[in-house]
Amino acid sequence: TFDNFVEGSSNKFAKAACYAVAQEPNTYNPLFIYGNSGLGKTHLLYAVINHMKKTHPGINIVYKKCESFLEELIKAIRNGSTTAFKEKYRSCDVLLIDDIQFLAGKEQTQEEFFHTFSALYESDKQIILTSDRPPKEIKPLEDRLRTRFEGGLLADVQPPSFELRIAIIKQKADAMGLSVSNDLVEYMAERLQNNIRQIEGVLKKLDAVSSLTGAEITKKKVNEIISIIDPGNIPTDALIERILNSVSENYDVKIEEMKSKKKNEKVAKARQVAMYLIRKL
Repeated sequence: TFDNFVEGSSNKFAKAACYAVAQEPNTYNPLFIYGNSGLGKTHLLYAVINHMKKTHPGINIVYKKCESFLEELIKAIRNGSTTAFKEKYRSCDVLLIDDIQFLAGKEQTQEEFFHTFSALYESDKQIILTSDRPPKEIKPLEDRLRTRFEGGLLADVQPPSFELRIAIIKQKADAMGLSVSNDLVEYMAERLQNNIRQIEGVLKKLDAVSSLTGAEITKKKVNEIISIIDPGNIPTDALIERILNSVSENYDVKIEEMKSKKKNEKVAKARQVAMYLIRKL
């Protein structure tokens, strides 16, 4: 819903546009929302659907992932039921397609979607699309589709700020009944910077571990779960330790020697390489 969508500067415009369309369909048509995966685009689509069902009883809403739209079209062609397929999509009041970038390179699907889009647009029916990139970056995409996507309102969703990540973690933890200290909330907000879906995944795993085993939620436990959810996300202290171990092994110099005041060439070189890698990485 719109109520449990945590708003910040990175998504405020997109939320406002979605709410306006949910209140009054055809306010902005088409509405094209774009941004990286896991930032809340699908949440906004469901919020629009749920709001419209309350405020516009009887409205005919069709929601599809673009890949499912493609699969359905292929099945209709194979079964000779394209007429029913066209009727389903061209008779709705609101069409929402998630991840429209999957149209790229699929000529027959683009052809069918173009005619569906045109039929709905000319009938003043609301179209809402999401993508992981703006229309001009969806390639290959027919110009006639790209210009139609750009002809409405474009709203981007950016990665959440540190403050917004804290608010999201607190809101989702509260909704789960999960008690997390402020220090750990801030630590998670520092580690999980780009993807709200990962934040949800970490909190769900913490909730499961806490409720099923009674284990205390500690920084160590948070690190373990983050490493499972996002294997490339390594804590700074652990990464420094890994760098020192690698340099030590490669140059045959003990870590204690690199940290000492020894200045012979072998130790100094290993120390400089370690310092460079730590700064770089």
